[in-house]
Amino acid sequence: MIGTRCETTWVWVVMVVVVILAAAMAAVVEGVGSPEPELEALRDERGGLVALRDALRSGRDLHSNWTGPPCHGGRSRWYGVACDGDGRVVGVQLDGAQLTGALPAGALAGVARLETLSLRDNAIHGALPRLDALARLRVVDLSSNRFSGPIPRGYAAALGELTRLELQDNLINGTLPAFEQDGLAVFNVSYNFLQGEVPDTRALRRFPATAFAHNLRLCGEVVRTECRREGSPFDAAPAGGGGSGSDGGDRVFGERDAAAPPARWRKPIRFRIARWSVVVIALIAALVPFAAVLIFLHHSKKSRVVRLGGGRAAAAATAGDIKDKAAEQAGKKVSSGSGNGSRSTTESGKGAADQLQFFRPEKATFSLDELFRSTAEMLGKGRLGITYSVALHAGGGGPVVVVVKRLRNMGHVPRKDFAHTMQLLGKLRHENVVEVVACYFSKDEKLVVYDHVPGRSLFHLLHENRGEGRTPLPWPARLAIAKGVARGLAYLHQTLPLFHRPPHGDLKSSNVLVVFPGPGGRGGGGGDAAPVAKLTDHGFHPLLPHHAHRLAAAKCPEFARGRRRLSSRADVFCLGLVLLEVVTGKVPVDEDGDLAEWARLALSHEWSTDILDVEIVADRGRHGDMLRLTEVALLCAAVDPERRPKAHDVVRMIDDIAAGSAAAAGDGEATAGRELALR
Repeated sequence: MIGTRCETTWVWVVMVVVVILAAAMAAVVEGVGSPEPELEALRDERGGLVALRDALRSGRDLHSNWTGPPCHGGRSRWYGVACDGDGRVVGVQLDGAQLTGALPAGALAGVARLETLSLRDNAIHGALPRLDALARLRVVDLSSNRFSGPIPRGYAAALGELTRLELQDNLINGTLPAFEQDGLAVFNVSYNFLQGEVPDTRALRRFPATAFAHNLRLCGEVVRTECRREGSPFDAAPAGGGGSGSDGGDRVFGERDAAAPPARWRKPIRFRIARWSVVVIALIAALVPFAAVLIFLHHSKKSRVVRLGGGRAAAAATAGDIKDKAAEQAGKKVSSGSGNGSRSTTESGKGAADQLQFFRPEKATFSLDELFRSTAEMLGKGRLGITYSVALHAGGGGPVVVVVKRLRNMGHVPRKDFAHTMQLLGKLRHENVVEVVACYFSKDEKLVVYDHVPGRSLFHLLHENRGEGRTPLPWPARLAIAKGVARGLAYLHQTLPLFHRPPHGDLKSSNVLVVFPGPGGRGGGGGDAAPVAKLTDHGFHPLLPHHAHRLAAAKCPEFARGRRRLSSRADVFCLGLVLLEVVTGKVPVDEDGDLAEWARLALSHEWSTDILDVEIVADRGRHGDMLRLTEVALLCAAVDPERRPKAHDVVRMIDDIAAGSAAAAGDGEATAGRELALR
């Protein structure tokens, strides 16, 4: 017996030990495996937020702010993002952030711990996001946007913790789901296009009728409005109906006093009148802003069409609008400096002030009166002045289009200095520089006439009309434009004399015109031909010693430190900002070095691809070239001017990037050809 008991005891001991070891091993396995799901959850969380960032455009520039990990401990560096103590995202609040675009399918699905989602006061369109996977959501505020379509049923069925739902002031249609959350304390779906019966749930009965007001047709006990059913009196009864409709009225409105049939029929008549009134008011409300837009566009177009001479019909009167009294007394022409490289026009009965100095005798010439009599369309206003497009009918031939810049802030400039500067600029001939055709000087007016370039500014191509329907600027076109800008700047640095510094002085994306050769002209790059970049508004910095702070060269750090005599390296700094703008799609701000500093910070934190423009980030095969151009841009934007490369060195660096890109493309085509041959 004793032996049997001992054996039994040992069996129990062995079993206990086995259970303990099994539990320990399970704990070890769980402990080893747990970080992997946690990392996967963090990746999903960041991926959901990045998808939201890339789908929307924002005045807050989320593309530059939402980089790196969203949470650091219990805090977030991302604008509008809140984190808990475990480093997980629990809130996204982007109220009034000027968000435009549509939310992608499954947006925020990976942010499993999200409790607050607030995107109110923006311009987001498309369907409402599906939030079924976010069971912890307590607050959803999507009001004052342009969401359309029905309310997802998951808002009522899957969000059991919901305490606040605000969807007012959108374009939502369909019927209202049956919300039954006991904790729902704030609810508003007013100013939409919902219709049908409001579900009679205890949760929805808590809210006043104003929470459902200004919709298409909501009815039911909750909103205290009778629902219209088939057989109702105002479907078939005449407006002045009598007792024959009393039965139908009882079916819809319930038992009523039979002694008061007129009162029973007046209600549907009032409803019918109100309904037609709403339709008429809605039509008027739709037509009024449409008419206002047409009127605005008409006046806007009309206000941009002017005459440089002030709109007078007579040639003498127009010439008198921009007259130099000192030149009238002098009575002589402005010298061209070369004797045969310019032409001055003087009409009979006018003083020597009525002169245009031409720099390209092989081009069509015209008189000052012809210029002033022509209709000019304003292209834009800049810090140097106002730019017009002028269509001339000179010499009996076809129309000649030129661009005229009416300079400002140059009233102090002597005639000699202006003429000398324009002679230097008039001699420039390069594929990447817009040529100066002529100029005009008087005490009150200074005009510069340029070649007309049938293209758009780089600023417009990069930043205007972002959103649906926009044709993005692909990476090969951007690289070709960057190369053209660098070559044009190198030419200016090489050609203009040493005392003319900085040679450009106002280099920025709005002063880079881009021409797409070929019949396409735009969109996809105009066929196989690469776009051509042309610099404009160059060479005026020496004429503006008292207004140099208005030009782009003033963004360089040395100007902020008090150095007023800038070198060519100031142009190179501006070139760096333009290159960064090409890569990132981000508009440089006025603060010195802001864009460059942000790019350096992003690269140092190993989130290099986050700086790329959303329109080119999908071209993964060229990420290396994009980052190499970013490195060149940061060299140009160095704080110390002595560390910046020279313009011709920048051209060589960009040529190397383009050559590597072309070689990679050729290798890819050769590989594809070999694979096709093997097949």
